[in-house]
Amino acid sequence: MQGQLVVDGVTVHVEGHGQDAIVMIHGWPHDRRLWDAQVDALSPHYRCVRFTFSSPRGSRGRTLDEVCMMFARTVEQVSPQRPVVLMLNDWGCVYGYQFAMRYPELVSRIIGVGIGGSSQASFRGALDWGGKLKLALYKMRLSMADSTRSQAQKVSSHLNCPYAVGWFNDHPARRAALPFKIRWPMLFIYGRRRPFQFHTRNFEQAVQSKPGSKVMAFRSGHWVMREQPDAFNDAVLGWLQTPVPVGEQVMH
Repeated sequence: MQGQLVVDGVTVHVEGHGQDAIVMIHGWPHDRRLWDAQVDALSPHYRCVRFTFSSPRGSRGRTLDEVCMMFARTVEQVSPQRPVVLMLNDWGCVYGYQFAMRYPELVSRIIGVGIGGSSQASFRGALDWGGKLKLALYKMRLSMADSTRSQAQKVSSHLNCPYAVGWFNDHPARRAALPFKIRWPMLFIYGRRRPFQFHTRNFEQAVQSKPGSKVMAFRSGHWVMREQPDAFNDAVLGWLQTPVPVGEQVMH
């Protein structure tokens, strides 16, 4: 299918051709336009599914389970017969990984950009005091980057996906999160030109040890798909067109 549909109040855009669908989930402070260059490159071969996860002002927001359920309903409508490829960035990784753990039969492959699947405890445990200070400053910097002050205020007041709660130890969403296990072929991409990385060395090794999986580092900052779109798209397309090893197609 192509066109638009509404799932749980969210407008979902479907563009492109092909049997397989790629569900693209953005992070804060972006919207579905983050993936414009990827849709241009991938839509001749795949159906690209994307949305801006927002809601009217004053909405209470969604729980982690509700977010994952919305993703599942989207996949069931756009690709009822085949599992989908997840393409995730930033906080989209956090929620995309949780969706995959809850609905493994709906996922065929995962492309994670910038954020690893390490637990918060292991990630923070790998930082020294200087790294923890950089983390706090970097999160402030990201919240201001790629957006004007008024746009940032608009986005932060409208986002229905609770991006920040994953970092709060006492929030119910933290308690609901499942440990991420790499059960699917995975491509993990990150930019080297950042103060530090949002993944651990152990996570890289876990990805590389999975058949059909790969880790790629680019000479870019946080948003690789925007800073090096051509190289990013070539890497993604090349990986997707590589056959999945026998026995790795479906891992529940």
